[in-house]
Amino acid sequence: MRVHAPVRLYPSMLVCLGGGVVCPAAGSTQAIPVPASASGDDIVITGQRSAGSAVGAIDPTATLDQAGIQSLGATDLKTLLERLKPLTTSASGGDPVYLLNGRRMSSMNELYSLPQEAMEKIEVLPESEAARFGFPATVRVMNFITKKRFRAVTYQQATGVTTEGGGETSYAEVTAARIDGPRRATLTLSHLRLNPILQSERAILPDPDTLYALGGTVTGIGGASIDPALDALVGAPVTIAAVPDDPAGRDTLAGYAAGAGAPAVTDIGRYRSLQQRSDRISVDGTLAAPIGRTMSGSLNLSMEAQRNIGVNGLAPALLSVPGGRGALPFADDVVLYRYLPDAVLRQRSTSLTLHGSGMVQGSIRRWGWNVTTSYDRVQGVARSERGVPIDDLQAAIDAGGDPLARVSPEAAALRLADRSRTVTGTLLTKAVANGPLVRLPAGDAQITLSGDYARSSSSGSLPGLRDTTLDLTRTTGGASVNADLPIASANQDVLAFLGQLSVNGMIGVSDVSDYGRLLSSNYGLTWSPVRPVQLIASVNAAQTPPAIALLTNPTVTTPNTPFFDFTTGTSVLVTTIAGGNPALDPERRRLVTLGVAVSPIKARDLRLTLNYLQTRIDNQTATLGSATQAFQTAFAGAFQRDATGQLVSADLRPVNIARERETKVQATISLSTPIGRAPAPLTPPVGIAAKDVPPPAPPRPRPHLNMSMTTTWRLDDRLLLRSGGPALDLLDGDTLTGTGGRPRWETELNLSGSLGAASIGVYGRLQGPTRIRSDLAASDLRFSGRTWLVPYSSLKVDQIVKRPWASNMTLQLTVENLLNDRIAVRDRLGRTPNRFQAAYIDPVGRSVRLGLRKLF
Repeated sequence: MRVHAPVRLYPSMLVCLGGGVVCPAAGSTQAIPVPASASGDDIVITGQRSAGSAVGAIDPTATLDQAGIQSLGATDLKTLLERLKPLTTSASGGDPVYLLNGRRMSSMNELYSLPQEAMEKIEVLPESEAARFGFPATVRVMNFITKKRFRAVTYQQATGVTTEGGGETSYAEVTAARIDGPRRATLTLSHLRLNPILQSERAILPDPDTLYALGGTVTGIGGASIDPALDALVGAPVTIAAVPDDPAGRDTLAGYAAGAGAPAVTDIGRYRSLQQRSDRISVDGTLAAPIGRTMSGSLNLSMEAQRNIGVNGLAPALLSVPGGRGALPFADDVVLYRYLPDAVLRQRSTSLTLHGSGMVQGSIRRWGWNVTTSYDRVQGVARSERGVPIDDLQAAIDAGGDPLARVSPEAAALRLADRSRTVTGTLLTKAVANGPLVRLPAGDAQITLSGDYARSSSSGSLPGLRDTTLDLTRTTGGASVNADLPIASANQDVLAFLGQLSVNGMIGVSDVSDYGRLLSSNYGLTWSPVRPVQLIASVNAAQTPPAIALLTNPTVTTPNTPFFDFTTGTSVLVTTIAGGNPALDPERRRLVTLGVAVSPIKARDLRLTLNYLQTRIDNQTATLGSATQAFQTAFAGAFQRDATGQLVSADLRPVNIARERETKVQATISLSTPIGRAPAPLTPPVGIAAKDVPPPAPPRPRPHLNMSMTTTWRLDDRLLLRSGGPALDLLDGDTLTGTGGRPRWETELNLSGSLGAASIGVYGRLQGPTRIRSDLAASDLRFSGRTWLVPYSSLKVDQIVKRPWASNMTLQLTVENLLNDRIAVRDRLGRTPNRFQAAYIDPVGRSVRLGLRKLF
């Protein structure tokens, strides 16, 4: 239960409140005795706080007990976190940070390897509390409190299918976990397979504007007519024509008249993956134990190997056919676009990630401290085929050979391929200490000190438009100080008319190689004029370098990628380039937050929150996702065109965006409560000693309801691609991703409940429509809203089937995208551009997953 601040804060309580670094063993409760003052002037409140709690002066956004956790129907902590996103996503949209029993962890693997049954309680703390634990003050904090004793071996298996075919999934995991007070050990092995989805397995029409085809398409040189005689035969200039299917018709101009004005069309859907086949194997182990009387430590080791394999269509061949003496009946030179049969282009990437991390933590009187260290080594290898050598074929055509002749098996087996290999090693060390600094009239001033050091190195090759050898090393050293100062306290009778009022501030500095000194700061106040109401205001400013992965990711070149060219209003197949960009600049971000939270019902965990946020980002790192006129003007080198002006290549590696300003309002409602009356306490029979009474049967669990919903309204969102350029309004016709603007509103929700053996719920994401404006009717696009619903359920088999094999067995059923709702795109004329067909935007669609889980 929560404890209102007593008049006196004793060491055991101060440490928990001052950062949660030192608390008793998880799963127990700690009595907080407060002896009466000798003078008799103090009012003393006595209560209990769960050991491992991280709650400080600010009330948590939400708390979930065991019944609330079970009502979510999650089979693992990753799924649990997904269903809690409406509660845990920060007002700025960032993911939360995590604590285990009120303490930092060496890595997230320590948490993921624990079964949800090992959890006693979950606390969600607001953003203003993050700095108390050495995290940025722009993210929420999730604290997981484990049971004091737990031991189990867990096996789970899940199989999923899509309702449209392809994309089957298979997952298996075995976890052994043991908790014995402060000692903890876990070992997890898992395998995940995602089967491919081919384009032919979805309702996707081939692009009628693509020039390449198995039969071939001919065009004039530089957009000129193919042949004056063909113009006369058709009665109009002919700049493009499909090659006749009948070999005899290829020798006469009349054979090309029927296909004049349009290219030949070939459906290469069975040669192109919308989702690649993926296999991932993971092994993870954690040990945690006390070190002496006042210290404890943990060690985590993990390995993850992943392989992705896909196909990217047929090899294209762009051939020049001489006129007058070639195999085609044209007087002038022409260009032939054709696919080479049996020359399927493949893509393969592998990665191996090795991770090791450790943590030591302890206390010195009323101060707690911890030191975490981790090392990660990531090796990535990628190979992407982009074509077949055609020099011999072109030489044969120049000598009068047939440009449509079948390529020999030996030649078709050759490949032009891009290969990349990177090895990245990252060492991180962070030290955090926190505790009371001085005693103020309204309470203790809490301070948190942190220091960190990081070193990352990456080497290898990153081929893109040209081969580049990578050898990058980055070192970072930083420190920060955070202070929480109580100003008024009704409990302490200090400015009692103000209620509870405190201010907090943080300043940090980092010295990053190649980027210099980067500053960060946060300051704010928390005011609770009356018990149910809490007001929060904060200003956060931070300079952060780009993640080293954004600088060093392997370069992957993918041909035959559907892409929409906004400048022409057409869908084309281009070669895309993805990977790292070593030239990225650091990002500067400033966030102003004003919020109010109300807990109207004292006996229910009901909380209403309203936040106003204003964000400014300079040098934002983003990925170009569209070939709009604004993007092609600002980043001209990222988009390449051929001699006819057709887009042929798009470089999608990350770039820096000059500036973005966003203003939004965010409202959240959360509720977690049992339903019905609590069972009456049992009274022992008269005349029988309490010690002789047998333990009563556990009461029947009450139904439990869990609900959370967050809605965001964007009031303004403007983007500046380059300094001095025009501003783009992402809410009114402009785009950053190319798949719509920013929706003016979006909602994320989760509603779940449990009754007896069954738990059922639904997770949802809803968003409003968007638009990309253009003077061209074919590029003036409207994107529909979307309603993404994921109903889920779980059934405890042992409460229905009274058999030994059913003990601790659970069945789960999940339906992803219940309505099979995909974003629909229409241009001004009501047509759907080929690139924006629904299955391109969401290849998976609706999927159904059935799982089994058993504890031994």
